[in-house]
Amino acid sequence: MFAIIEFKNNQYKVKEDDFVSLPNFDYDQKEKKVIFDKVLLIGGDDKELVGTPTIKDANVTAEVIENFRTNKVRVFKFRAKKRYQRTKGQRQAMVKVKINKINLK
Repeated sequence: MFAIIEFKNNQYKVKEDDFVSLPNFDYDQKEKKVIFDKVLLIGGDDKELVGTPTIKDANVTAEVIENFRTNKVRVFKFRAKKRYQRTKGQRQAMVKVKINKINLK
C-alpha cells in the first residue's frame, strides 16, 4: 500500500517503513511524531482511491529520525574579459522521516 502526500507544495510517494527526506519544518522536539493530513491518493492491493483534491479522513503518521544538511551546492558566476568572479555556496536543511502507518478511516 502506498500514498501520495503533499508537503510544502511538493508531492511525495510514500510506503510504510520508508525513509523520506523532506525540507526543514517545525515539529514537536519531545514526541518527534508528525501527521501529514494532505493525502492525495492511496493505492495498492488492486485498488486505488483518488481524492478531490484530498482524501477526507486519511492521514499518514511518521516519526522524525534526524535533522541534517545536504551537500554543498556551489554557484560560480563570471563575466568574460571584465575581471568579475563570484563564488557562493548553499547547504539545504532537511529532515529524515520514517513513515509508520497510512491511516484510512
